[in-house]
Amino acid sequence: MENVFEKLGISGSHTLQQVRASIDTDAQDETGFIPLLKEHHDFLKESIKVIMDSKASIPEKREHLSRFFNLLEMHGKAEQETLYVHLQQNTEEEARLEGLSGQDEHDIAFQLRDELLAMNFKTQWNDEIAAKAKVVAALVKNHMKEEESIMFSIAKNDLTDEEMEQMRLDYIAKCRSYLLH
Repeated sequence: MENVFEKLGISGSHTLQQVRASIDTDAQDETGFIPLLKEHHDFLKESIKVIMDSKASIPEKREHLSRFFNLLEMHGKAEQETLYVHLQQNTEEEARLEGLSGQDEHDIAFQLRDELLAMNFKTQWNDEIAAKAKVVAALVKNHMKEEESIMFSIAKNDLTDEEMEQMRLDYIAKCRSYLLH
């Protein structure tokens, strides 16, 4: 069977163990906060491609949906507790609204995750599961695009280098904690 990533023209996806190792590397090499968030978006995008690909097999979709939810838990919650908290407390209305709308989008993604878990997507697959998986993948894909084009610019303009560094360290610590679950 041809690897799903070869079919999609990409080199492959990172295992959760490789993601953990990259977090440790990023902590040591002082990858900036925004580049770190974008790297984690790329990890999510690896699974989104499979989830949304009509040619991917059901076992591949199940595997990537599970991986996607592990990464979403790690990245989403760590991002909420660092970047979103800062934006929501900002004096500028645009920053506050971006932080609040981002939080709402995360809440919807986590609600869809819970629904898919309740539907036992890991052991069964049907049209309803496939549709819901596609919706959550598309939601997160669009959400990340908006973050990268709007929210990250706000953060870059608003935060000092010292605040960015502290947020990066907090984010990494939270990622490690959430990825252990």
